[in-house]
Amino acid sequence: MPTSINTALIGKEYGPYPFTVERGKIKEFARAIGDLNPFYLDDRVGAASEWGDLIAPPTFAVTFRDETADTGAMLRDLGADISRILHGEQEFELFRPLQPGQTYLCRARIVDIYEKSGRSGPMAFVVRETTITDRTNDVVAAMRHITIVRL
Repeated sequence: MPTSINTALIGKEYGPYPFTVERGKIKEFARAIGDLNPFYLDDRVGAASEWGDLIAPPTFAVTFRDETADTGAMLRDLGADISRILHGEQEFELFRPLQPGQTYLCRARIVDIYEKSGRSGPMAFVVRETTITDRTNDVVAAMRHITIVRL
């Protein structure tokens, strides 16, 4: 069991990956979270909107995954066992709505690592940010995720 986390990982970037948003997945996600907003579900409402099509709910980017990635890479880099990991917090920042048929490029990097002591002992907080850009490399959205490692 590690007694600390390697802060030299701050700034480490993980390989970029494309993600194409599917119309059906937007609708499925909106229903799954219980948000029946017609901008997410009704193609006619989307077409008549200022965006000209459906838009995805603000938290939809949580579904963006690199199916070819080594999902354990960050844990190995941290020297952490999955049994010691907790989901801390996640936040989303949208600059433009995510839309069906669009392919976005996602780039993840570790932006901070800090340690605190809690009731259950020492913990490391690993802050990862994923930037989502469109085909012109404009930032469309950003996600920040905090992974807690119980040391």
